[in-house]
Formats: sequence, C-alpha cells, structure tokens
Amino acid sequence: MNHFVHYAMPMYTQDHATYYRQMYEWHMKMQHYQEQLRSFHLERAKYFQGMAEEREKEASTKSNDGPAA
Repeated sequence: MNHFVHYAMPMYTQDHATYYRQMYEWHMKMQHYQEQLRSFHLERAKYFQGMAEEREKEASTKSNDGPAA
C-alpha cells in the first residue's frame, strides 16, 4: 500500500457558501489520508519486526551450531 491520495486544499473564494462546502468536502477526504498513512506505517513496522525476529532466530541458530569442544 504505497499509494497515498492527498487532495489539494481549495482556494479561498468570496463566495462563502461554496468555500465552506469545498472546505467541508476537503476535510472529509483528508481524514482518509491520515488513515492510509497510519496503515502504511503499521504495515511497515510489522514487516521490520518480522525481519528482526528472523535475524534473531538465525543468530541463535548459528551460536548453537558452533563446534563442540
């Protein structure tokens, strides 16, 4: 999920009714951007946690396979 949708903020206009509607719609759209960003970071954190655990397993396996004295 590397695709983020970030909408441009509406330009201010003297037509307040239109501007308020546009700002409402923009803020409603932007709430999804934060959810996408949060999901992306959680996904990446889980990936790196798995990589760290895999590395720890490899390290412990190598230390247990050392030559017997």
